[in-house]
Amino acid sequence: MQSAPSSPGPIHGPHPLRAIGFGAGDYAFNLFWQTITLYLLFFYTDGLGLTPNAAGMVMMVGALADGLADLGVGIAADRWRLRYRRIIAWWAGPLAILFALLFHRPATGPDTLLAIVLATHVAFRIVYALVNLPYAAWSTRVSPHPRDRTLMSGARMTFGALGAVTVAWLMPAGGDRYGQVAMLLAAIATLILWGVVRLIPEAVPTAASQASRRTVRRDLQAIGRNRPFLMLCAATFCVTVAGAIIGHSVLYYFAHVLLDASAGKRALAVMGVIGAIAVPLWTLLALRTGPRASWLAAAALALAALCVLAFVPGRPAVIWSVVLLALVQVALSGFHLAAWAMLPMTVDHGDALTGVRVEATAFSLFMLVQKVALGLAALLLGLAYAAGGYGGGAADAAARAVIFWAMVAGPAAMIAAGAAIMALAPLRGRTDQTSVNMSDTPSA
Repeated sequence: MQSAPSSPGPIHGPHPLRAIGFGAGDYAFNLFWQTITLYLLFFYTDGLGLTPNAAGMVMMVGALADGLADLGVGIAADRWRLRYRRIIAWWAGPLAILFALLFHRPATGPDTLLAIVLATHVAFRIVYALVNLPYAAWSTRVSPHPRDRTLMSGARMTFGALGAVTVAWLMPAGGDRYGQVAMLLAAIATLILWGVVRLIPEAVPTAASQASRRTVRRDLQAIGRNRPFLMLCAATFCVTVAGAIIGHSVLYYFAHVLLDASAGKRALAVMGVIGAIAVPLWTLLALRTGPRASWLAAAALALAALCVLAFVPGRPAVIWSVVLLALVQVALSGFHLAAWAMLPMTVDHGDALTGVRVEATAFSLFMLVQKVALGLAALLLGLAYAAGGYGGGAADAAARAVIFWAMVAGPAAMIAAGAAIMALAPLRGRTDQTSVNMSDTPSA
């Protein structure tokens, strides 16, 4: 595709079907994202034979490249009023090719394997940013109405959870057919993204005269004064680290602690299904009580489930592990829904506070925070596994203890920290109102 088609029509009043339809793009992105979150670290260590710390380093470097690319695209989009739909149309194809190459086994020796894996991973993450950041920032241009935006967030999370389910069911328990399945997922994702580009309109509210006066320094100063945005980023960093550690740990936990590798694949599928079912419920709760309240409810649920898992006497049964991890996944769905529902509101707040509307740069910084959190989680997990003696797909008693406690204690601490930040965040109100109250003083 050489360019995005013209917009189907102007954006006027509330349009819930358009908001929900926009969320289909997250199904495509989660075919990519859930695969690398749930399977790529495991493929690197148990499929390609990389050491845990080397695999974690690759994930960390890729995450930094991804986040910095997000920032660059965001600054360029705000400065030159780039059309988000056109960027997605151009880069969806190259993204699919690089995704398939992630799960390719290079015909090379161990001396060059790490370099090839790192180069491929970084290239994928940069192109992923070029496609994903415009899609995320585009959400501010689909509808200006708070209720539409909450519905959009709920639709995005629902489609994203369905993407996780698809990945969990299609990906094999081992790495023998990862490459073929990755090509299939890439093809499906590309077709969906092109469909969203063709069907969903994009309004560009910023006048050319304003855009020409924009500077990076002015935008960053405006963001620095936006306290709700900064606190949302901090809380999101915490829960993103927690979710990434849990996501990476599931296959290791079932294969080496519970000694049932096939159950790990089933657990990921169940977690995806339960997460998808939970999103509409979190959406309703956010509409009634506000996303901040739903965030705190999700934190309580996650901490309760992790505490039960930690203090089950002896080795937990497979079924109880699946149930408790599914409850944690329900909570993670709540965090994601609340964060993406609040993010456009913080952009509106910054506009009202400073007179400078910073869209793509704010989204890129928010996503940079997430990417750093994801990379840091993989790096810390890899270092912990290496310190515990895990390697070559084998784990002794010490390594099994590290796998278990890294999956439970680390996420619990980060979720608790995120809840504390959100409890103090100046984000109040309900998303079925015409506006959400945001002040520069913490809420009671």
